[in-house]
Amino acid sequence: MKKLLSSLLFLALVLSLCAIPAAALSTDDARQLLRDCYVDPLPDQTLDQDSLEDILTAIGDPYTSYMSAERYQDFLNSVNGQSLVGIGVSIQNAFDDGYLILSVFDDSPAREAGIQAGDRIIAVDGQAVSADLTPQPLIAGEEGTPVTVTLIRGSNGRQEDITLIRRTVTVPIVTGVQRGSIGWIDCTSFGASTSGSVEQAIRTLDKDTTVWVMDLRSNPGGTVQAAVASAGAFLGGDKIMTFFSGQMSTYYYSTTSAMADLTDKPLIILTSPYSASGSELFSAAIRDYSGGIALGQRTFGKGVAQTIFDEDNTDGMFDGDCLKITTHRFYSPEGVTNHIVGVLPTLMVSLENSTDAARVLSAPQPERASGCYRLELAGQTFYIDGSTAADTCPAAFAEVLSALPPSAKLCRGDGRSTWTETTPAEAAAQCGLTAEYEAYSNDFTDIGGAQHQREITTLAVYDLVSGYGDGTFRPDNTVTRAEFAAMLAAALNLSGGGTSAFTDVSAGAWYAGSVSAMAAKGFLAGYEDGTFRPDNTITYQEMVTVLSSVAAWCLLDGDELRDTELSANDWAIYYDWADWAQIPARNLVGLGVSLDVDAYGAQGTRDEAAGLLCQLMKSLHLLWD
Repeated sequence: MKKLLSSLLFLALVLSLCAIPAAALSTDDARQLLRDCYVDPLPDQTLDQDSLEDILTAIGDPYTSYMSAERYQDFLNSVNGQSLVGIGVSIQNAFDDGYLILSVFDDSPAREAGIQAGDRIIAVDGQAVSADLTPQPLIAGEEGTPVTVTLIRGSNGRQEDITLIRRTVTVPIVTGVQRGSIGWIDCTSFGASTSGSVEQAIRTLDKDTTVWVMDLRSNPGGTVQAAVASAGAFLGGDKIMTFFSGQMSTYYYSTTSAMADLTDKPLIILTSPYSASGSELFSAAIRDYSGGIALGQRTFGKGVAQTIFDEDNTDGMFDGDCLKITTHRFYSPEGVTNHIVGVLPTLMVSLENSTDAARVLSAPQPERASGCYRLELAGQTFYIDGSTAADTCPAAFAEVLSALPPSAKLCRGDGRSTWTETTPAEAAAQCGLTAEYEAYSNDFTDIGGAQHQREITTLAVYDLVSGYGDGTFRPDNTVTRAEFAAMLAAALNLSGGGTSAFTDVSAGAWYAGSVSAMAAKGFLAGYEDGTFRPDNTITYQEMVTVLSSVAAWCLLDGDELRDTELSANDWAIYYDWADWAQIPARNLVGLGVSLDVDAYGAQGTRDEAAGLLCQLMKSLHLLWD
């Protein structure tokens, strides 16, 4: 049974629960907390380590850790807009590659030194940082003193030492400004003040606003309440915003009526790989309720929440220290995870063009439509001033046109009151942007007769399938088991490494990471002799079975999907399918995927693979289509 959890949740790091009695946080007490509360049951061999440090290492979860009082306070300060002495960056553990810089604050030493989001900190004053030694306490210090950070620059991968002078920096949370007809809300965290600041920005700017932009490109998360209330400002109240699932229970959250119905203007969310946790929850809710569009890049993919066990809720904890444990997975209003997968934007646009792309879509509705375009996308309507966009930001305009999925409807005004539907390529030609458009376009020359032309085009727009150097897709070509694994790994944002589970998959093979990642999630299986047979052509029913496993993993009720037996009618329909493929086939059809029931034994083609994958992603609301 789902029940409301009203206590504070920090999606970037933590959620708080009621007091849990404990005599002291000994290793035994920590072991019991982990046994009872970790999101998945932990094996005895993991919990039987000699020390808490060894237990946490064995778990291998970068989000489950012991936090000193100083580290915990730094986090609270960062999400609640407090002033800190430091260099002015927000960071996220990049696991084996140091600490990723998510955002650089204005009026800070880091900004003045040219440090950028996407750079990684690997050392501070010559001391390497790690999961056990984070940069924060090393960077913090007396105002006016120097600190040297060693960076791997995101732009070129070069290592660089930069010395900065520490000073007091105010961590910004929300700024709302009018940019022409855009009400632009820059939100760097979902903290205690965020929803109030969003409300104030909307009430102040709405009358002069045609389109809202919520910039989450550098937002690593924050509290559930803030994300929920902020989304409620655009969606209205009394909507389920997210589901949480873990060993302890399943919970849901609703928007608050106090933040409902503040604006009816279209919303554009800007996302990036540095948009994480609460940002993803916000974006997924907007997606599921058709409350706007997202523009930019796929988000980070943090779909788990952590509980903080500290002196406020755990007897015996003292000195401000705490144990942070991953206790829940969260799911969108439609019950779909964004963990690892992230949230794909409606329009896949490069980070360098995303600001201008938002401007392209912000023209007011014209009185006379000559030279203007109307775009209907994901339940929203936007207007484009063609000549202005072509003159001021041609690259962004061309990239927007190339990013339009087949579901988008683009119309050109005729100078009166009527609109004529046109294609992105025609619009580019009309605005003199053919060369720029072709530079971004993923159009294929040989899919005109393909059964799943629309699905192939959709996946190509989102960079989920690719073609060949001659501009073809070759839809009739068969698909190997390795190729199908790579296609799905790209769609799910999975990556892997380490020792292969299969004897015939070498570490250096181009598909090794994809096969390893898919096998680790239980989506792929090999043969009894320990091989994977990567070069074998995959069959239609094998593709269906793999996709059904993916669906079960993505969905909140995935276990129910897996465990439901065939009815007599189902058995009759799938009688000719292999025993192991019958339930998966029934499950995909139940999710709205159209199958060729008679093709069970046929070799899978690129056309069929793209068709099945695209249908599944749409049915799971992983695409805004």
